Amino acid sequence: MSKKALFFFALFLVISISLVGCSNETTSPEDNDSADEVESESKENNNENEVEEQDESKEDEKSEESDKTDETEETSEVEENVEDNTVQDNVAYVSVDRLNIRADRDAQGTSLGIITKGKQVKVLEEVKDGEDDWLNIQVVNADNTIEGWVLTQYTVKDSRELLSNPNLFEDEEMNEFFTSPTLFENNTVVSYYGHPNSRLMGIVGRHSVQELIPILKNTSEKYDSVNGDKGVIPAIYLIYGTVQPGGEIGVLNYDQMISYIEEAYKNGVLVYLDHQMGKYHPIDALNEILPFLRYPNVHLALDPEWRTNNPMNEIGHLTGEEINQIQETMREYMISNDIPGIRQFVFHQFIEKMVHNIEEVSVDYDPVLLVHNTSGWGPPSGKIATHATNSKATNIPYKGFKLWYYYSDISGVHYDNPLMTPEEVMELNPKPGLIIYQ
Repeated sequence: MSKKALFFFALFLVISISLVGCSNETTSPEDNDSADEVESESKENNNENEVEEQDESKEDEKSEESDKTDETEETSEVEENVEDNTVQDNVAYVSVDRLNIRADRDAQGTSLGIITKGKQVKVLEEVKDGEDDWLNIQVVNADNTIEGWVLTQYTVKDSRELLSNPNLFEDEEMNEFFTSPTLFENNTVVSYYGHPNSRLMGIVGRHSVQELIPILKNTSEKYDSVNGDKGVIPAIYLIYGTVQPGGEIGVLNYDQMISYIEEAYKNGVLVYLDHQMGKYHPIDALNEILPFLRYPNVHLALDPEWRTNNPMNEIGHLTGEEINQIQETMREYMISNDIPGIRQFVFHQFIEKMVHNIEEVSVDYDPVLLVHNTSGWGPPSGKIATHATNSKATNIPYKGFKLWYYYSDISGVHYDNPLMTPEEVMELNPKPGLIIYQ
């Protein structure tokens, strides 16, 4: 291995170590059959605190009043809330950080896999076995379907029970804004990118969410002054799944992610959840983040660069056919779950091989709006040339553009030199509808 390759591998290990607070999810069997059904939540949180000092406040209070309904009211609530996908008879949501799917109704039985907090599962049957209540659940992946058992006490039927405030996302005025059919036609999105636990992976990791939003809005205002008749909407672009050696994925802690979605919603800010895929099939990766579309400010992304078992040593890819399959899956999910509004699906590209057969990509998957984002770092001339190359894919008219802030002179830490101004970005042809600052 060359000295240069060794350096990049070492840098990658540093970044990987900085993400040890993420929770790893897998659907393959593991030797994890301890007596405890749930792994220690405090252990995971301690790992996160060892990585970086974070001043996070988690609101754990929940409204007891909303839970005190009689049987008739519960039935009515199910019918009234089908539209926002909060209560459904045949689904449940994991309410603990990590939960084993058991082969039998035995808390110490064989583990078929692990699901993490917030995961939406299909409920096939509810069974009382002695003093324990069990759910027979189904988790569908691209390669297989897992059916097994989990204890009911580690799930909730109403996803709002996982929020700091169960009524937070019911602001009619805010929801009308986020789900407007002309939201992206009338506005440019300016977003800040990164992982909350890593200062090297973007500006998101350099500020708390409360600090980040005012800075983000200040940047958005600079675009608003050069954006002509269009408005500007700020957004936070979160790395949801981070590829690890061997193609495994570290998943952003659920409570931390929800805190960003909640804070963004209250401030009129969009959220993008970006999954790096690793060794997993694109549809499996997409299925992990689809349920977050229940929140009206959330949009989704997959990053072809990191669809690999060998990160930092090879660049992954998506095919045109897979991008269509992703859009169709997202479209079907939105329709079947009555998800309102236009939702963006973003993919990145900085070299040709990241997207095979791009000419096969279609954008006829309404209400999914496909975004072809120009990634890559360096001087403006190189970035503009990459954007010009991406613009040849005229079958995908909606484009994005990514910029990299300067953080360090350390070799291997990427940044743009110089950083393009808002005026220069708005002069690009085609003009990007999504702008991302890392």
